[in-house]
Amino acid sequence: MKGLLIKDFLLMKNYKKIAMFMLVIGIFLGMNDISFAAGYILIFVSILSMSTITYDEANHGLNTLFTLPITRSDYVKEKYLFSLIITGIGFVLVAILNCFSKSGFVEIVTILSTSLLLLSISLPFQLKEGNEKGRIVLFVVVFGFIFLFVFLNQFIPKFFKSIEAVLNTMDPTMFSIGLLMSSFVLYFISMLISIRVYKNRIFD
Repeated sequence: MKGLLIKDFLLMKNYKKIAMFMLVIGIFLGMNDISFAAGYILIFVSILSMSTITYDEANHGLNTLFTLPITRSDYVKEKYLFSLIITGIGFVLVAILNCFSKSGFVEIVTILSTSLLLLSISLPFQLKEGNEKGRIVLFVVVFGFIFLFVFLNQFIPKFFKSIEAVLNTMDPTMFSIGLLMSSFVLYFISMLISIRVYKNRIFD
């Protein structure tokens, strides 16, 4: 697995200029709105972490990769670990930005939990169906969440008011920690599902 991690970090060099440019934009935006910047950076690095699957699948690369002494289970575990590491790096950048902002740390942890949730949903589809369909699922999930919140806020405002009333009765720190722990549990469950699915995948 160590070799796979090294391979993926080396592959990230292909995105070095794009990643730096996008992160600079995120940092710049974070000076005024840390919430937007946090969501921007964490979702961007999540998508970036999945891009290594594209390289692995290019030109039937997976058929060659699995001639090495690695199993499909190892491959899936490495992808989840790599995505977690990259997302963690994004979280550190956001946390640093938060030091120069008045926004609460609880808000940042909530966005991190959302990022892990997106990965939990998208990675199984991407590993099973390939990069193209996997990205479609990711965009559907992201815009689906956005549409759902906009719809509920516009047409059912009482829904958000009732949720806000419940959240106000809870300790913000404990809520964010509980949400983050739940996200990690879902992330682990997603990995187990991906391992099972990937073992049965037939490569072209």
